[in-house]
Amino acid sequence: MICKVLSTIKKLIPILLLLMQPVVASSLSEGALRLIQTGNEINSPSVIMSGQRLLLKGMFKFNDLDAAYESSKQVRSGNRLMGYSPQIPMANKILATLLKKGYDPAIYDSALYLLDGDNGFVQDALMALNLFEESVRMYANPQSAFIAAVIRNESLVSVLKDKWRIDELITFAVLNRVKGAVQYQAQYINNRQNHLQVKNWRNWLANQ
Repeated sequence: MICKVLSTIKKLIPILLLLMQPVVASSLSEGALRLIQTGNEINSPSVIMSGQRLLLKGMFKFNDLDAAYESSKQVRSGNRLMGYSPQIPMANKILATLLKKGYDPAIYDSALYLLDGDNGFVQDALMALNLFEESVRMYANPQSAFIAAVIRNESLVSVLKDKWRIDELITFAVLNRVKGAVQYQAQYINNRQNHLQVKNWRNWLANQ
């Protein structure tokens, strides 16, 4: 049954590339995630399967971008109870589709993967910066603004160390109370003390 679901996703991804349109997501994905979470908590593969099928329904029948994004996260992480391992290439293919649609969680996630150079992404800080700033420009994402400010401030490329742009980004992050933004501004921008030197941004952000 699990293999059938994964096979269905693989076959339908090309269709998704052609048909998915940027529409307002429904609450379907939230209900699906509640089912998956409940299934994991009570060790019920059938409940998990119901949630995953609901995500696929939202992804392919209703063009629900949230459902597509959550589906990519499900196949990326795999599921021990369901007996399938992470499917990184498949997850990245869905993420790439959402990225082309300008879906902000996909923009942000792709930028983080590029910055850290993991999950099948080759490390590329400049491309990551472009995506973070696209996220700020299109969706006013304060978390993206914070990371973009850090990349620019710590870059060895002089053209990126635009003080006005760095101040604009970090101020926006501070005003929106992004964790770590106030401390970074005080220590690494105003006082210019060394560099933050984050080895893995996803882990660092999760620990703030």
